[in-house]
Amino acid sequence: MKLPMQTKRFLILLLTAASALFQAYGQDTMPVMDSMCATAEEYKLFQLINEHRQQNNKPALPLSRSLSYVARVHAMDLTRYRPDFGDCNLHSWSDKGNWTACCYATDENRIKCMTEKPRQLTRYKFKAWEMAYEAGEAARAVDALDLWISIGITNDYLLNTGKWSKPWKAMGIAVYGEYVLVWFGEEMDAEPDYFACNRPDLNLAKLNESGKPELQAPVRDAEKLYHIITGSLNSLEKANREVMRLRNLGYNQARLLISGAHFRISLMTFATETEAQRAMTSLQNNFPGAWVLKPE
Repeated sequence: MKLPMQTKRFLILLLTAASALFQAYGQDTMPVMDSMCATAEEYKLFQLINEHRQQNNKPALPLSRSLSYVARVHAMDLTRYRPDFGDCNLHSWSDKGNWTACCYATDENRIKCMTEKPRQLTRYKFKAWEMAYEAGEAARAVDALDLWISIGITNDYLLNTGKWSKPWKAMGIAVYGEYVLVWFGEEMDAEPDYFACNRPDLNLAKLNESGKPELQAPVRDAEKLYHIITGSLNSLEKANREVMRLRNLGYNQARLLISGAHFRISLMTFATETEAQRAMTSLQNNFPGAWVLKPE
């Protein structure tokens, strides 16, 4: 049965619009690295991995902001574009981002495709290696770790034994949708901090002699700056999406601030209240509910 030309044109327009919306959604929701924090499940996995390592006489590993960013971007890529389909696997990357795409199972450059991802996405310039887990439902940290410990090669990854005897210096973690991804880095991350969303007093990127995170106020919350706040959200992903949307509109200072269980959206920062209030005057039309957050 042939469709009328007008119907064909309508379907083409509809598919084009749907594709554009999908691509725009994908771009909006990629995480903002300097606004990231570790979710409750990511923090739990960080604790569980380090407990397992210390029980086996291996040093605890700091949680890297850069490697956690790579992990979360990859988890979102897997969720959205499924580059693991066909003959590929969970270490594969789509061609939908600013990175080198590969079908890991068949690509002759697969090792390079994995180990150079941090260099492509962050300022981390060293090799890193990935472990991946797919739950088929909302992923849990404990399920991923239990499986990895039960398999020789992945337990070697965790403990720097067997083939993986070169010691890891940092790790990155993402628990997103059905996926749990852990990246192990061969050198320390230069990024100085990374905090748990529900424990903003613990710097997971710096460990004390006993392998526990240092007690430290987040630098970005402790700065003596005046923030123009445009909203408060109860979801890290929604907050990241809003920060990216604002940055795409040209507000390059946009970032999120942790406030208890919520995430405030900071549009701009100023050294004085006078400067902040002056900027508010020109922003009221676009952000009618905005207000100035004063430093404590």
